[in-house]
Amino acid sequence: MALPTNKPPSKRGRPVDPQRQAQRREDLLDAAFELLRHQNYRSITIRDLAAEAGTQSAMIKYDFGNKRGLFVALLERISAKQFANVQALLSAPDPIRAFIDTTLSFFENNPQIINLMTTEVLSGDSELQQDLIDMMPKKMAALLPRLIENQQQAGKLRADLDPKWVAFSLVSLILTPFIGAPIRQHAWQISNEQIHSPAWADHIYRLFIEGVRA
Repeated sequence: MALPTNKPPSKRGRPVDPQRQAQRREDLLDAAFELLRHQNYRSITIRDLAAEAGTQSAMIKYDFGNKRGLFVALLERISAKQFANVQALLSAPDPIRAFIDTTLSFFENNPQIINLMTTEVLSGDSELQQDLIDMMPKKMAALLPRLIENQQQAGKLRADLDPKWVAFSLVSLILTPFIGAPIRQHAWQISNEQIHSPAWADHIYRLFIEGVRA
């Protein structure tokens, strides 16, 4: 008759390596970001993501739950970095100009975000729509009016203007040429090279600041 033992039952499977898991998560996030260069969210499959990251499809479910969970995590990563940069602009000598330059650079270097906005936010029936709104436009709607209000209190911008409306107008000036790229390019003959140039940033800054300067 076997004697009872006090040893804990052995666990099945290999122990989780936190560093390896963290690296796999980053690889999957990088893969999702890269695939967005040439595909929209809906056309990207679990298999595409796994192949791009060099891992197994099951790892996406293990690490993120599903495809949406992976892209939500990607949005969180992008949002955290971008809004840390914007937050730092509050103390810049000319925060309005710094915001314009930083935001134009962000959209120029991250066309995947424009892809997501045009296909998932404007479509109206995307499972990712609310996540995108919460992590990008909604955060901006909370932060940018504060920057405008600080400038009003410093006597640099007109105090009779609603800071939220002013902030929204500024975002519209910056974002519309990216969202409406086909109309801009084919109807107005304004190229990508032009809106990525310092002259375009100067144009937006002068157009905006002349309307709101105190």
